[in-house]
Amino acid sequence: MKSDINVTPLVDIVLVLLIIFIVITPAVNNAVKLPLAKHAPKVEQQQDAGQKYLTLMLTSKRNDKYEVIGPGAVLIDDKDAKDERFFINDEAQRQKLEDYINRNVSMLNDKRVFVKADADLPFKYINELFQSCRKGGADEASIVTSEDKDKKEGGN
Repeated sequence: MKSDINVTPLVDIVLVLLIIFIVITPAVNNAVKLPLAKHAPKVEQQQDAGQKYLTLMLTSKRNDKYEVIGPGAVLIDDKDAKDERFFINDEAQRQKLEDYINRNVSMLNDKRVFVKADADLPFKYINELFQSCRKGGADEASIVTSEDKDKKEGGN
């Protein structure tokens, strides 16, 4: 009596799995675009009346064709600090921003900073702002996103 394993079903299963992976792989590799907040410099109501958070808005600098060419001013989303403007691409301004973050976050129980950024701005500039928040004493920095109102109105 000869006891050999029949490999034909095994080869069939392996070939089917190979075909499935070949078909699925291009769909998995597509990058997901994260929609960032589209904002206008305005004061928003705090969700918790007792809680206060530091919210920064990173604008973009654009050329004549309205293309993003770099980061613009960092604005403070607070009615008392509307005139405060910082630029993260200037070392002296970045240090002033870190000092401002340190002064304001040190008084809060929850040392969290929220960042609103222009949706077309590359993430490397937002990351620079995150690093400044960390150096300024914030425990956490989060991106604030908003729903796209055009899709919401048309989607019913």
